[in-house]
Amino acid sequence: MGKNELNVSQAVRFSRHDHMNDLQLILMNIDMGKYSEARNCILEKTGDMQREALLQKLSMPLTEEWITTLGWRYPVLKVQLYCDITEKIDSSESDQELVKYLEQVVLAVEAKIQRYADCPVTIEVTTETASWSMQLTFTELYAKQLDIPEHSSQLTVEVLGEPNQWTFTISGQLGGL
Repeated sequence: MGKNELNVSQAVRFSRHDHMNDLQLILMNIDMGKYSEARNCILEKTGDMQREALLQKLSMPLTEEWITTLGWRYPVLKVQLYCDITEKIDSSESDQELVKYLEQVVLAVEAKIQRYADCPVTIEVTTETASWSMQLTFTELYAKQLDIPEHSSQLTVEVLGEPNQWTFTISGQLGGL
């Protein structure tokens, strides 16, 4: 997957830590009588988990793992995921190529993030009848240039650099590359 690959034990530890933090936040809100904040926290966290669960519909286990563990492997990235997945991609070739490209993007972005700063990234995964796309939008990224290939032999890639924001749209056809 890349330089920051996690083993199962590490992934479980990160997951447990995140769930414990979420439960402590909920309990704190309940203890302070802030029931609507506790409820909103529960709804937000269950929504996050449902979106992550939707990734299984892609039938691309490497991509699912890459997205799910991104914030743990690169703590400077604050990940928000959105999915509209109605079709499965189900291509091991696309899966491997996509993860390889996504890792290149993140390494290039990580090198440009200001020290001690967080970088929000929104990931939108969409499938349609005959195609799929994944859009990564990095905000609060003050880079004028990124050293990232804008072309891939097997994926369609579009890169849009704007002030304080970079957007990468990677797409392909269903049923293969």
